[in-house]
Amino acid sequence: MKISVVIVTRNRKEDLIRAIESYKNQTYKNLEIIIVDNCSNDGTKEEIPRLYPDVKYIWLPENFDIRSIILGVYWSSGEIIWRCDSDSIPETNDTFEKIVEIFRKYPDIDIIATEDIEVRRNYQVWDWYPLQVDKVNIPPDGYVSGGFSGTGVAIKRKVFETIGGFNGFGYEEYDFAARAIIAGFNIRYFPNIRTLHFASITERDVNSRWLCTCQQFIRFTWKFFPFFRAVGRTFLVFFFQILEAILRRINPFVVLEGMFLMLTTIFQTYRTERMVAPPDKLEIITLGKSFFYLQTKYFWHMLKLKLRKVFKK
Repeated sequence: MKISVVIVTRNRKEDLIRAIESYKNQTYKNLEIIIVDNCSNDGTKEEIPRLYPDVKYIWLPENFDIRSIILGVYWSSGEIIWRCDSDSIPETNDTFEKIVEIFRKYPDIDIIATEDIEVRRNYQVWDWYPLQVDKVNIPPDGYVSGGFSGTGVAIKRKVFETIGGFNGFGYEEYDFAARAIIAGFNIRYFPNIRTLHFASITERDVNSRWLCTCQQFIRFTWKFFPFFRAVGRTFLVFFFQILEAILRRINPFVVLEGMFLMLTTIFQTYRTERMVAPPDKLEIITLGKSFFYLQTKYFWHMLKLKLRKVFKK
């Protein structure tokens, strides 16, 4: 099995160099690296082709965010696509060997979700998986999952060929995962396969990122959920996004923009994208957990991080 590492980047030259070096050190050598550059202007365009002539490098004249990953998939030739961020790398050099072994042993698995380790937060685990599981005695075929972390995930090519790429930045992993599950593909979570996320400090506009999540939360809700569940979930999205805006000190005018954006997204999604998941598929997508539970868990996690910082001082 050939692995195609597809990295979408923008103005993260140093992060990208660290990532490329990491993949070159993988013990599994049947791989290729494809870089899709969303109009970087920090010297990436000049440095990467010079330092790594064997890496496929595509520079785009505009920033198409994570949607441009589909170009990398198109130019790749592997049966497995490793989707990652330019500021994240596998924790160990044998990660790809483990992934290939899983795919060979369990052909029904189509997507392998990994553990997300936040390096700049003292190597804390980003607990994105909603269920409590045994992370020591892990089943050989992993745990059923309704999503994955975008910092490191292995996806069979046939999934992209069937459902397409990612639909915009922000919660895009869960939109992709939901479409994959509806199409009949299987996602498994392996907490023993870990990805180090360095969380680059470049290109992080808090206001823009908050607006993206406003739109994508609502889009996800009205795309996949039955009408009345979508209505109830919408009220929760509004509440938690306002709470997030308060905690992150989002500009009040941006908050108003976000409220309007969510309202317009409801109508647009209902009119053009609605594909309600069957009950059995929706159960996998949510793993039986409500949006209220997930957001409460998220805010509790953020509170614990802030308390650690306070007590350290």
